[in-house]
Amino acid sequence: MKNILVAAALATAVAATTIVPALASAFWGGTVIGVASSDVLHLRNWPSASSVSIYQYNNGDPISLIKRCKNTVTNVSFFINGSQSAAWKHNKMKQPYVWCQVMSPNAQLGWVRGKYVWPN
Repeated sequence: MKNILVAAALATAVAATTIVPALASAFWGGTVIGVASSDVLHLRNWPSASSVSIYQYNNGDPISLIKRCKNTVTNVSFFINGSQSAAWKHNKMKQPYVWCQVMSPNAQLGWVRGKYVWPN
């Protein structure tokens, strides 16, 4: 019985170490920019200014991007290519009506306006 428990624990540890790198590759870092000193960037439940705010970022805060952005007027989602420069990515993200999906420090998925994020 003890050998079975040890084997199960080892299998779980191996599975966890093989899954983490795959999940880590789904994100890239960014920095909140262009937010007024008297304001915050709201992480919203859905890509809409009228959606519930689930987290708030200050100017200069780090942010975890999911790589997916969406134009809410055309309803077209797109992925930011990781091989392009930060300036190229930000140019796509800062277009009108573009929201980008991020994960908060407390692991909540949500959406922020792309123009307020500089991709690192």
